[in-house]
Amino acid sequence: MNRLLKNGCTVVCVLGLSACATIVGGRYQHVAVDTNAADQSSVGANCTLTNDRGTVRVTTPATATVHRSSGPLDISCNKDGAQVAQQTFHANVRPMVWGNILFGGLIGIIVDFSNGAAHHYPDHLSLTSYSKSADAMVVTPAAGGSGMGATDVQGQAPVGAQPPSGGLASLDRRISPGMFNAAQNVAAAQRCERSLRVLMAEGERALLESECPGAEPIHIECQGASCTAVRPAAS
Repeated sequence: MNRLLKNGCTVVCVLGLSACATIVGGRYQHVAVDTNAADQSSVGANCTLTNDRGTVRVTTPATATVHRSSGPLDISCNKDGAQVAQQTFHANVRPMVWGNILFGGLIGIIVDFSNGAAHHYPDHLSLTSYSKSADAMVVTPAAGGSGMGATDVQGQAPVGAQPPSGGLASLDRRISPGMFNAAQNVAAAQRCERSLRVLMAEGERALLESECPGAEPIHIECQGASCTAVRPAAS
């Protein structure tokens, strides 16, 4: 009888410890998702959020419920049949999970990490949309063979002209969507702004700049869709 009682108590304790994994907030997380133009105005888009635990679809601005995971959360947004934004967000281990040792012990920690509850994505996921206006410009021939490049119908800069330095990367057609996405990921990893400015762009190479709250701006060197952060030399 005593042995049966002890075994019963052991089972109850194990089940109780396993249940403590829910103390850190569960396997699911609510995240706010929005897509913005370069001027920060809201752009409604159909977005797909995907990680190794599943896929969720929303129309921005919206709140999505995603399954927590240690893996990255990839977001792809489309509008009028074309992709307008793409971004990858990485998860962090939630600090409170270590406190679960006091309540759930080793079992609680194992459960938290196995079901994704130990990880957390940023609560606000903001994506900057690509500009399609440059590719949609209507071209007309230069009049009278003046040697000037063709311009759009609104009399803007010649089509063949290079955009000025310091312009927004999201508006610069020399910056491909893949490069733009990679550079935004670098900026986010450095806790800097995702609004990027172009310092130089030539073929597959580009140098971008991102403002960092409370710190010096960073430069982001890109070769195609591969980008790295560098601190500009002190002047």
